Formats: sequence, structure tokens, C-alpha cells
Amino acid sequence: MSSDLVALVRRRPDVHAVADGMIAMGEALELRGGEPEPTLVYDTEGRLLVSIEDAVQVSAQSELRRLLGADFAERVTAPVWWVDVRAVADLPDATRIARKFAESLVHWAGGTVYPDGTSEAPARSWKASEQGGGPGGGAPGQDGAAYHGGVIGG
Repeated sequence: MSSDLVALVRRRPDVHAVADGMIAMGEALELRGGEPEPTLVYDTEGRLLVSIEDAVQVSAQSELRRLLGADFAERVTAPVWWVDVRAVADLPDATRIARKFAESLVHWAGGTVYPDGTSEAPARSWKASEQGGGPGGGAPGQDGAAYHGGVIGG
């Protein structure tokens, strides 16, 4: 069984930039795929470790409550970008890489990780103030990049 995490981020995430940053900091990984397909993260032996789904914007607080439960949804304010991060079962390094990726995404774009995240962290990227999707960043979803699958809870 896979280990699933959800990164709930303030800004439209750049999955490849965060994964490339992990590689630059010494993680021996290879990326394949990407929009509209999931981004797949492999180890140096060619084993699939992590699958990262395309980000989807969730714009209604009621949708967060429905998906995450009322207690967790109180920690997050819509709109957010929802990114599913799934680690392959039976490979301990897969869970570590998935968690590190989700936490790095939240570190740079602001937000929290479900199911065990704490209160929302502010975005730490110098680009965050230039993008839409939340307070101080313009209208939600107006960041010049459209998700072709639509907006959840819009």
C-alpha cells in the first residue's frame, strides 16, 4: 500500500523546480513525466519511488472540510493548490523522498502537509509575491497559468 500525502500550498506550485532543487542538494533522483501526466520520481536504480499528481486549485472552504475533515480544514484557508504525493510501498526511501518533497513544496510556496501538518507556513520564495492564488498575490487562480482540469469548489 502506498503512503499518501497532500501538499496544500498557497501559490501554484512548480513541481519540477522543487524536485530539481532536491536533486541539486544531493538527492540521487530522476524525474519523468509531468503535466498533464503525473511527475514520476525514480531512484538511480530505475525504481519508481514517488508519483506527484498535477496541482488542482481548491477554492471553497467547504470543499476542504469535505475532503480533509473539519478539524484539519480549520488549519487551512481556501484557496489552496492541492498536490497529491504518493510514495511507493515497500521502499523505505520512497516515504522519505515523498515527505521531503511535500515539505519542500510547502516551505517554498506556503501552506501545510496533510495529514499531519501544522498551521499554515508562509511562502518563503522570492517569487511568491509575484504570483496569484492567495492573500497579497492577486486574484486566486490568476497567475497566468490555467489548470485545464478546472477548479474544485469554484
